[in-house]
Order: sequence, then C-alpha cells, then structure tokens
Amino acid sequence: MSADKSKITIAIDGTAGVGKSSVGKAVALKYGISFLSTGQMYRCLGWKVLEKGIDLNDEAAVIKAAKEIVWGFERQADSSLKVLIDGQYLGSKLLLEETGRAASKVSAIAQARNIITQKQKDLGRAGGIVMEGRDIGTVICPQAPLKIYLTAAPEARAQRRVKQLEQEGQKADYGEILASIKSRDERDSTRAVAPLKPAKDALIIDTSNMSLEQVIFRVLEAAAKVW
Repeated sequence: MSADKSKITIAIDGTAGVGKSSVGKAVALKYGISFLSTGQMYRCLGWKVLEKGIDLNDEAAVIKAAKEIVWGFERQADSSLKVLIDGQYLGSKLLLEETGRAASKVSAIAQARNIITQKQKDLGRAGGIVMEGRDIGTVICPQAPLKIYLTAAPEARAQRRVKQLEQEGQKADYGEILASIKSRDERDSTRAVAPLKPAKDALIIDTSNMSLEQVIFRVLEAAAKVW
C-alpha cells in the first residue's frame, strides 16, 4: 500500500450519463486530490476551431490548432480542475450544442486526439488525480492502480436525465433522450480511435439500481483496498 496518497491516480471510464463526474469529484475530494473531466479538453479544441473559423473537415488546420493550444489547469474548491485554453476559461461556452458537435468531430481526428491525449497522459503520470472519460484506463492511464468502469442501462440513464432537466425547470422528452443515449453509446464504442471499453483489470460497476451515494461508497471501498 502506498503511504503517499497525494500521488494517487484513479481512472474512471464509462458510458454517457452514468455519473462519472459526480463520482470522480467526490472521490477526489475525499483524498484531497484533483479531478479532471477529460471531455472538457476536446470541447476546448472544438470551440477554438469554431472561433477561428476553421472548417471541421480540414484535418490539417484542426491539427495545427490543437498544437498551438496553451493549456492551463486551476483546481477548484470541489476538487475539479478548471481547464484554461490560451489563458482563457470558456465557462458556459463549453456547454453550447455547437461546441459539443465540434468536439465530437475533432476528437475523431487521430493526430489532434493524440496531442490532447499526450497532455492527459502527462497529468496522469504526475499523479494526485482522478480522471474520467472514455479511454482513461485503456489509453491515458493504463498504469493506474485503480480503474473503474461505470455503466447503467440506457433506460435508467434516460430517466435520470429527464429528472435532472425537470428539476432545472426544462422540458424533457424521455424518448428523444433515450434515443440520443443509445446513439452516443454506439458512436463511443465503435469509433476507430480509442473506443469506449473497460480495461481488462477495471472494476465494472452497474449503477442502474444504485444511488449516487452507493456508487461513491463502492469506489471508495475499492480504493481503500489499494491505498
């Protein structure tokens, strides 16, 4: 067992809408380390490409934009890392639908993805971090002593999303959300570059019938056996 918990590295992967960020932040906070949702970095690149007026199909220009990014990370009170791009925090711009679509497009460009992947690998090797995404245990941090793979039935995830939106006062169509989740799962698991799949030594947790607190407890229980 490692006595230096500040060097802990935990990899959390899983399907869309399964609560990876909520679990990751809680676990990082427990250990006093940082939490990074890696998808933010692809959204940053997507935003930059749109901001510069680059054609999303111009792979050479997208790769050049990825190479030029100066990354910054600021740890927040909830343990999460605020991602800065060229000294700028994008905030709500990261949540825009067009930013998400651009992120999906640029993340499929192998060379652009490799540039971001390398930065994420550097963060993982430094330790003191919980990272969540789609390829953390398989590509970014295969050396992580603890790898978690969270999953849940699409129907359960759709119901959670509907509840979340309704609590925020927004309208929610269960059928549309369910179809979107299934489509995202298909894209994530079948893409050519770093497809979503559990690492061979990952602890797989099906959260379909679990509360957030129960999932967090299960991950912390697994972490306690390592550290």
